[in-house]
Amino acid sequence: MKALGRLPLLLSLLVACRANPGHVSVSAPPPAPASRTDAASLATPGLRLPDGIRPTGYAAELSVDPRSPGFEGVIDIDLEVRAPTSVLWLHGVGLTVEDVTLTQSGRTLPVTLAKVESPWLGFSLGQPLAAGTAKLRLAYRGSLSTQEIAGAFRIQEGGDWYVHTQFEPLGARRVFPSFDEPTFKVPWQLTLRVPEGVEPISNTPVARDTPEPGGWRKVQFARTQPLPTYLIAFGVGPFDIVDAGTVGRERVKTRIITPRGRGAEGAYAARVTPELLARLEDYFGSPFPYEKLDLMAMSLHVGAMEHPGLITFHSNLLLSKPEDDTLERQRRFAEIQAHELGHQWFGNLVTMRWWDDLWLNESFASWIAFRTVESWKPEWRMELEQMKVRSRSLRSDRLLSARRIRQPIENSDDIQNAFDGITYGKGSAVLTMLEEWLGRDVFRRGVRRYLRAHAQGSATAEDFLSALSAEAGRDVAPVASGFIDQGGAPLVTASLDCSGAVPKVALTQRRYLPLGSAGSAPRTWHVPLCLKYGVEGRTLRTCTLLEGERSELSLPEAKSCPTWLHPNAEGAGYLRAHVTGPAWKGLMTEGLERLSRAERVALLGDAQALAEAGVLPASEALALLERFKDAEPSERMASLSLLELARPTFLSERGRSDRARWVRALHGPGVRALGWKPMKGDSEEVQLLRARLTSLVGRDGEDAKLGAQAVALLERWLVDPTAIAPGMVESVFAVAGPHVDAALHARLLAAVRVEKDRATRNRLLEALGRVTDPALVRVQLPVLLLSDDLDPRETLFSVIALSSSDYRTRGVVLDFVKEHYDALVARLPSELARALAYAVEGACDGKTRQDAADFFTERSARAPGGARVLAQILEGIDVCVAYRDAQQADVERFFAGGR
Repeated sequence: MKALGRLPLLLSLLVACRANPGHVSVSAPPPAPASRTDAASLATPGLRLPDGIRPTGYAAELSVDPRSPGFEGVIDIDLEVRAPTSVLWLHGVGLTVEDVTLTQSGRTLPVTLAKVESPWLGFSLGQPLAAGTAKLRLAYRGSLSTQEIAGAFRIQEGGDWYVHTQFEPLGARRVFPSFDEPTFKVPWQLTLRVPEGVEPISNTPVARDTPEPGGWRKVQFARTQPLPTYLIAFGVGPFDIVDAGTVGRERVKTRIITPRGRGAEGAYAARVTPELLARLEDYFGSPFPYEKLDLMAMSLHVGAMEHPGLITFHSNLLLSKPEDDTLERQRRFAEIQAHELGHQWFGNLVTMRWWDDLWLNESFASWIAFRTVESWKPEWRMELEQMKVRSRSLRSDRLLSARRIRQPIENSDDIQNAFDGITYGKGSAVLTMLEEWLGRDVFRRGVRRYLRAHAQGSATAEDFLSALSAEAGRDVAPVASGFIDQGGAPLVTASLDCSGAVPKVALTQRRYLPLGSAGSAPRTWHVPLCLKYGVEGRTLRTCTLLEGERSELSLPEAKSCPTWLHPNAEGAGYLRAHVTGPAWKGLMTEGLERLSRAERVALLGDAQALAEAGVLPASEALALLERFKDAEPSERMASLSLLELARPTFLSERGRSDRARWVRALHGPGVRALGWKPMKGDSEEVQLLRARLTSLVGRDGEDAKLGAQAVALLERWLVDPTAIAPGMVESVFAVAGPHVDAALHARLLAAVRVEKDRATRNRLLEALGRVTDPALVRVQLPVLLLSDDLDPRETLFSVIALSSSDYRTRGVVLDFVKEHYDALVARLPSELARALAYAVEGACDGKTRQDAADFFTERSARAPGGARVLAQILEGIDVCVAYRDAQQADVERFFAGGR
């Protein structure tokens, strides 16, 4: 899953309530009989269900009408009882249980819902269940929220209502009373009762479709293969269902499922999916493991989700009108689709046993996505994207508050927090390192062994490493575990010593820590290293395993002293590299030309990290921007990340002015040559470069001419959306934002309030998010986040991700969030409450840090996953302040021309 995060409304019924005078309400359980084994007299389970009872299968029937805010359900759970018990626990949130029946050996046993304490339902048994099999049946009802984006929720699109689900990680318990843990992987039989005029979709093909009285249909889906609760999914609505042919070795039927009227927008997805899937089947050496493949668009989504047979996507990822499509969206879809398809093997066919091994799903899917797209479209240079993701992960990993890849799960917040850049980005980078160390063929054989051994079951990190070790003929765990089970990353320093007959390299390692960190540097990993070095015009390579704090590596092939050295060949190592002495200068001159593209992009990330650690003057790293200004487009775009070393947030007013002038001087001529419109013969890379550089020069460079042009284009776009080339829309918004006046702002705000087309509305929200006039932002915030005209599930992005990211508007957003915090929490999905703290992310001063800590600490502790999010934000401010104090003067001299 590509994830973000997820307040229930009043519970109401879908259709007339079944008569049941003895029903038990979740909100008001009846008095429990006095019994030592009664659930009401026992403490609820801490985090995990007791292991004495397990499900062996589910059969659920739900009555769902997208126009109604509730549903009814009946679920039968086949049980395996491992030891006699008088208490039965299930997960259930926001459900009203109306009837419960328990049978064993043909006898009905007395059972009472005796304790309800979210997320637990505790059932007291009148007589103990014996070891063996049993069956539990529950009739219940629940809500279809218009506020949440987890569980089952409703969305209105084009006047139609739709129901969608998102169960990962903890949403299934809002729809099914169940054993909602990944280790319980069993077959499911789902039946949906729906009104005529809508279509139900689920993981498996329809097995039976039966008309019912009163204009209803009962649609039974085929029994699934063994699945955990979080992989069950369904949707109900007046969908367009587009036949996309068949895919894979088994000719699996494929469809695109969209809101009504948008079927044609899935053409690109239909075209590329078979090509991606074929490459995955070749890699894994086995066919796509499920009976069908539906791709469903959801207008509100955490990103994408890998349900077997029903992969769901945010509409903006899956769909686009051909005339509005962009290269960026197409590339993003291909990468995410490869990720979700990779999950069909990693995560679905083999599932992690518990959430501490989520990386066995997400890290693997992220890694295989790079490999898949790389082989499919080599011209996209996914190895450079991989280096950028690796560098971002290393930047997150520098914080002491960052998670480990395999972080112990101590509470539900830890589960929510597991879906982060460490799991996805660091995890995929560590897998790449292992793959390069062992060899790609050995690694693939290990992957295939692991999948064969655990197909249709669940597994752990130890299982995977055991499979790799068996194929490699050596124990992989010492290398892998250091990166998986401890946080941070090594800073490897390489120093050339040519004083003897044979040149050698002195290698040391310690934890990489930025300026301002309170961490302790001594820490070691088993680090696979391949070094490149230059001797008399030749490029040589040697490899080693750095196991301790220090090591020496001889270079017997070097007949003279190397002129340059790079200790991370192909950027494969998950580390920061520091080269000292003349070898560093040689690397910055001769060596830079000898490195591969991936190595150069990795080096850019290392230079930034060394400056942030105080090891390298910031000006020396920033000088690389000039070195790369004429590089090929993908490297040139990668180099722009170095501007993070000179964020306007911590520069003086004069420093910001000098920075803007410098950006205009360096990249302005190129932007003027490229223009606003695509030219005949432009490569894809040039088109992407045009958008990136125009945004940079217009917004960061404060180019007045570009600003005026962007405002004119934005005004034309409001009347005619074809006035801007699709790939340049975001750039126009970014450049126009600082120049939007009150009149244009009023037009944008009026348009977003009445726009019915969700895609256009999202564009308008993005334009508003780029406005930098504090007075105008104060006007728009209550409209975007507190008005009933707009859905805060849509608008939060434009406020938090855009408005608060600019130094000119961050304070306005923060003040608004603090003033209206309770009202915002009441309107947002419960699991998005933690996102409000991002209003302060990027600040770089002690006063704001203290104000944020004072305000958010207690509040974030109440938001799911909020405590860790806030800790990372505050630590980020600490290291920014330390960096500013150490490097600001050097940065400002650089832009003033005083280097």
